[in-house]
Amino acid sequence: MTNPLLARFIPEARELLQVSASGLLKLERNPTDETAINEVFRAVHTIKGSSGLFDALALTRLVHAAEDLLGEVRSDALQIDSALVDMLLDSLDQVGQWIDELERRAVLPTDADAVAHRMSTLLRQRLGTPDDAPGGEPANAQPGTDPAPGDAAATLPPALLARLPAPACLDAFRRACGGETVHLVRYAPEPGCFFNGTDPLQAIQQVPGALALDIAADQPWGPLEDLDPYQCNLHFALLSTAPRPEIEQAMRYELDRVTIAPVRARDLVRIEGVASDGPIWDDFRAAASAFLDAGRHDDLRKAVAALRSVAGPTLWRRQALDWLEVALSAGEPDRDLVAALVAAAGTGRFDPAPAGPHPAGEAPAQQPASQAADPRADLARTVLTSQQRALERTGYDAERLASVGTVVGNVLLSLGRDAERGAIRAALDEARETRSVAPVLSALSAVLDGAPLQRLEAAPAPAEALPQGFAEDAASVPVAGKEPEGRLAAKSLKVDQAKIDLLMNLIGELVVSKNALPFLAKRAEETYASREMSREIKEQYAVIDRLAQEMQGAIMQVRMLPVAEIFDRFPRLVRDLARKLGKRIDLVLEGEDTAADKTIIEALGDPLLHIVRNSLDHGIEAPEERRAAGKPTTARLLLKARQEADSVVIEVQDNGRGIDPARIRAAAVAKGVVGQEEADRLSDQEAINLIYRPGFSTALEVSDLSGRGVGMDVVLTTVEKLGGQVSVSSRLGEGTTTRLALPLSMAVTRIMIVETAGSLYGVPMDMIVETVRVPRERIRMIKKAETFVLRETIIPLLRLSRLLHLPEQPRGEADAAVLVCHVNGRRVGLIIDNFREGMDVILKPLEGVLAGIGGYAGTTLLGDGRVLLVLDLRELL
Repeated sequence: MTNPLLARFIPEARELLQVSASGLLKLERNPTDETAINEVFRAVHTIKGSSGLFDALALTRLVHAAEDLLGEVRSDALQIDSALVDMLLDSLDQVGQWIDELERRAVLPTDADAVAHRMSTLLRQRLGTPDDAPGGEPANAQPGTDPAPGDAAATLPPALLARLPAPACLDAFRRACGGETVHLVRYAPEPGCFFNGTDPLQAIQQVPGALALDIAADQPWGPLEDLDPYQCNLHFALLSTAPRPEIEQAMRYELDRVTIAPVRARDLVRIEGVASDGPIWDDFRAAASAFLDAGRHDDLRKAVAALRSVAGPTLWRRQALDWLEVALSAGEPDRDLVAALVAAAGTGRFDPAPAGPHPAGEAPAQQPASQAADPRADLARTVLTSQQRALERTGYDAERLASVGTVVGNVLLSLGRDAERGAIRAALDEARETRSVAPVLSALSAVLDGAPLQRLEAAPAPAEALPQGFAEDAASVPVAGKEPEGRLAAKSLKVDQAKIDLLMNLIGELVVSKNALPFLAKRAEETYASREMSREIKEQYAVIDRLAQEMQGAIMQVRMLPVAEIFDRFPRLVRDLARKLGKRIDLVLEGEDTAADKTIIEALGDPLLHIVRNSLDHGIEAPEERRAAGKPTTARLLLKARQEADSVVIEVQDNGRGIDPARIRAAAVAKGVVGQEEADRLSDQEAINLIYRPGFSTALEVSDLSGRGVGMDVVLTTVEKLGGQVSVSSRLGEGTTTRLALPLSMAVTRIMIVETAGSLYGVPMDMIVETVRVPRERIRMIKKAETFVLRETIIPLLRLSRLLHLPEQPRGEADAAVLVCHVNGRRVGLIIDNFREGMDVILKPLEGVLAGIGGYAGTTLLGDGRVLLVLDLRELL
């Protein structure tokens, strides 16, 4: 991967996806958990913002839709449920797949746009809006057609369009009538955008197909001496004929500050000119209405052309004819729009609302601007009511109160209700003094019970009136300079794994070099007869050894990861499988902070996955079966981690049906895992341990969950390869516990050096029980095997030289050196020539042509430079 920003984005995105998934599962259990919804919203918002830096528009669009949905949940306008959680989790899964694709190929797959459109449509259906930004065009809209009157896009207030020049609006109107889709783009850059290297004017000028651009102040300009030239106080409105994906591509770096909405042709009408009157206009309206009713569009066009040729070009009604002529040029003229323009030419007033033609001489009633219904009134009432309910539910909370104040203030500001806004501000101040929400609740009730929630001005200032979708965006944009809730200064440093591995290799070399000092001290004393130099070398060795151990421990701490790294993936897995199996399961996680080496944590994923799936499929009963057995219908699955000495122990417990030893014996015999005689000799615990045999399964049929007989075998093989142990205990009807015990680290291995047949070998310390010297006369033969008795226990003996196929060298010693080891669940004694010292080593696996040799765990270097083979007793025995 050549893009350093993308290389940094990918792991961060994966972490944020994991945070989002975990938070959604918390919300499913507790929909009122504000901490969880804020955490999920921040994570999704961060992914959306960061993804805009790359050519991943489909990913950004899908995450944007998810963010909008979460924003509604966050503002209490939408109730979260299992179906909604499923949709969001599926979307996050798709984003995760795209992240993997970006890591492999640095580009999204070719079908990404289609997938993003389909999934975004499903998400936005829960919002009641189509697959685009708020106020976007319907997914099934045909180019050039007006959205239905009921759509959000059909209720654009004219405030932004009113500032655009009439000739540009006429050009856009002509294109819209000709079948093109015209978009209104509003761009509200962050006040601190200059510090991010963003030039907002240059950014909006990158939008293709621009017809007109308006720049206005976002907030009223204060005194000149208070002006901060480093803060952007502008917003931009632009008309464009470019398709929405091209607009999004051009604004991809600022997509979270942009709202795009299609414009109806009727909303573009801007008639200007000098008022006039006369009977000719009444006659035209009567004739034009008759032509329109009869569908005689050609005659209507001729009438328009005739009147245009005699009317003065500066007259208002004459310009209405210009717009009418353009509307009639469409292949299929919009009858309502043509009727409205005919009425405008006849009466001198234009009503943009859809209306049929009126009888001659009867002008449509036109409502004064001050009493016109504002299409955002219902939305404003809904938002204010939801904020009131939120305060009633939570009571006094400073952060919640501030949030409510901001939302309510923005709503009232957009409606021009300055008096009510001032009353709300006063109520907020009183609430903070009394630490009670009562003043705010009273003020909100007064606003809701008072005058209708509509604009009071006939011609609102452009900065105050935004389309519905734009107002929602503005309310959700964080205030510049205000830190998001709960964010703390970063106190961690992300380091590439390769650098940590390099440190481990270097500390390994240091350990090897350090081990050379005792050999050097011995040589100084024996070869050069310098006991004092030998003593000084040993003293320095003690110091270097202490420092090396501290360095080794510090580096090991860097490699330590909490088991939460693997535990966090199971809530989603258990939830999905439980629903698939029709079971009710409560997953409990304990000890997530327990840490182990990165290698151990990463290798534990598959074994735990098999154990958990086994518990869900085989161990836990269906609700009806649990009810019949007198158990709660909701089962409990516990994942618990803890540290014991130098090991990490992980337990998986369920309160299911338990393991039936008789059924295990029968299944093992049926599948040919063991014979009938051997099965009859097995104890119950030994029968239970058969589940780890390759090919064993109690499932009656193979499914995607079980039945192949490889799951628990993988668990045993993987854990033992890591130097750990697996045990299982079960009580029929009560449940099963599977216990995994693994070393905290695999980076440094403690071994004992032993001598046999004149060669040195290493044996891992965790396999050695004890070392003993056994008088040769105490060694007995049982059949053809050597044994001896150690504290009333018979220990079988094996000669290491024979296991390694080395020539035996007779020794005249009276005692045999025996290494008592615990291998594969039993004790065995290895007869060797001599015991040597123990040491910490960095174990290197066999590579190349030696990789397939069994019986060896790897190699290490001794202090004198010799290579030492370390034995794998599990394979050897």
